[in-house]
Amino acid sequence: MTGTPLAEPRLDGPAVTETTEYGVALPDVAEVGGRFISRGQLAAQAMYWLAWLAFSRRAILSSGVQREILALGVGAVRLVVSASFLVGLIATFQIAYQLASFSAESMSGTAIGWFTARELAPLVVALLVVARSAAAIAGELASMNANGEIDALRVMGLDPVKYLVTPKVAALLVVLPFLTVLANAGIVAGGWVGNVIFLGFNTSYFLEQFRNAYELRDLFVGLAKSLLFGFVLGVIAADEGLSVHRRFAEIGQAATRSVVYSLIGVLGADTIVNVVFYFIPTFA
Repeated sequence: MTGTPLAEPRLDGPAVTETTEYGVALPDVAEVGGRFISRGQLAAQAMYWLAWLAFSRRAILSSGVQREILALGVGAVRLVVSASFLVGLIATFQIAYQLASFSAESMSGTAIGWFTARELAPLVVALLVVARSAAAIAGELASMNANGEIDALRVMGLDPVKYLVTPKVAALLVVLPFLTVLANAGIVAGGWVGNVIFLGFNTSYFLEQFRNAYELRDLFVGLAKSLLFGFVLGVIAADEGLSVHRRFAEIGQAATRSVVYSLIGVLGADTIVNVVFYFIPTFA
């Protein structure tokens, strides 16, 4: 029996007009501009509902935030601690190697103190959480969107940003500073192992060098960065999930894009902060 082949069933949504050899759509300029607008609107809505949540005692939202904290934060503790310890070791060896030509390997503890709180710890945590959770956030929201659950919430008069996005962003704003503190401890532990066990310096000398370079202000700057990174991560991942049309084939693409764009967003935010600190030292 002959006939034309059946087309793949699909729901509403525009057809993909341009793809790469791997089947992932290439966005045009108009789409990129639309994404910036949609993410700006989502960020504004998320900030509004975060402010509302801060003064609300609604059990349904509080329990949602608690669930997200367990999923996004507690589950990442072992990953962050182990990875930050290795980062501390790597940084120690790289710094000592670069300083070896000046016979200044002993300054590696000072360098660890300079970079840990402000840069290494918040950035390492943000990148690890992006790799671990951005795809999960986008995939969950994209699946709900493809199944029509997002539309069902709107029909019932419920704001998806309030009940789905805000708990995730709020949880990220809680867990990233906490994980950043753990990352500080892990990087310092790795630096201590590298300096004492491998480079042969004693513990008191390493602690003295580290204490001379490490300031409490640096810790607060790193925690502020982690808040910014958490907000950027949550908004980008949620926007990728909510922007999926009702086509199940786009769920995987949304998860992939969320990781890529979240990484770029975090690095871009970190670059902007460092530029501001460089040209306006009073903010540093």
